[in-house]
Order: sequence, then structure tokens, then C-alpha cells
Amino acid sequence: GKSALIQKGLGNPTAKSGYIFASGKFEDKLLRPLSAFSDAMTCLAKCITVGHNEKGGLLSSSGGSSIAASIRDKIQNEFDEEDVEQLRRVLPGCEEILGARPSLFRSSSQSQADSAVLFRSGSGSRLGSFSLNLLGGKESISRMHYAVRRLLKIVCSHFKGVVLFIDDLQWSDTATLDLMKSIALDGEIPSLLIV
Repeated sequence: GKSALIQKGLGNPTAKSGYIFASGKFEDKLLRPLSAFSDAMTCLAKCITVGHNEKGGLLSSSGGSSIAASIRDKIQNEFDEEDVEQLRRVLPGCEEILGARPSLFRSSSQSQADSAVLFRSGSGSRLGSFSLNLLGGKESISRMHYAVRRLLKIVCSHFKGVVLFIDDLQWSDTATLDLMKSIALDGEIPSLLIV
């Protein structure tokens, strides 16, 4: 139906024109906040890392490095580790463009602090295996929105255009709608279309 029409009518032509098309789909029985958005971002990350390597590794304007390496370098230069870690939790499929973790070992006090935030409230929604309480409060949610918008600015600045297709929006959650509203109202993200 509609999804196939979007894929065939928008997805295939965008790829041929040098645009990136990524999609995510909400499931009616799956109650996982940000699931379709996270899936679309995972698809986008795979297009950047795998898809472009298969096409001969599109090069960035900065010289001989790949677009994926250029995006990863820019993220590592512009984000602090806390924001990158938050993006890893919210968008686990974007690990390749977010870069490697600096250390596998963390201090026990840091792990205890993370656990305290993670389990602060028993009424949190689940995101994969992580609780949205990990973000805790309006300030942290705003910070997460800001980090996602900054990530999209970096990614979109490397392409002619990026199309994110979020399917079955009627099954979405308020966390996704709030994030999408935040993205839509940000006039500084270049060449992004959300369908």
C-alpha cells in the first residue's frame, strides 16, 4: 500500500539523485519509545557506512576520507562524551557513525551514578533495553533533542539531501512526536525532509 508507494516513488528516485533515503516503522503491538525514529536513524547510518562503501566510497569535500569518516570526525570534535553516550543509548544502531567508545572500563562511581539515574522512577518507558528515565527530566530530554538535532545537522550537511520516512505514525509515542517537532522547528538542519 502506502509504504510501498513511498519506497518506490520516493526512495528509489532519491537514491538515484544523490539523496539518502532512510525509513523506520512503528509497530502497533510494540510499545518502544522512539522505535521508528531509531530504526530510521539506523538505516541512515547503514546507508552512510555500508551503502556508500558499496558504491565506491563517496569521498567528502575535505579530501580523501570517506563521508562516514568525515561525519565521525566531526561528531568526535563537536560533541562531548556525555552527549555521544546519550546518542548511543537513544540511537543504538548509529554506533558506527558515532565512533568507538573511548574506554570499555568505567569507574564504579560512574556506573553507580548511571544506575541511580536509570532506576530513579519505576514508571519510565522502555527504549530497547534502556529506560527513558535515564534521560530524566525536561532538561535532559531537551539536551537529548539538541544532541539529535546537532547529529542531523552534521549528517545532512554532507549530502545533497536526506529523507527520513517514518511509517505508521498512528502507532507513535509522545517521545517521538516531541523529538520530531523539535527537529521540524529547527531551521538550521540543511536539506532534511521528514515524511
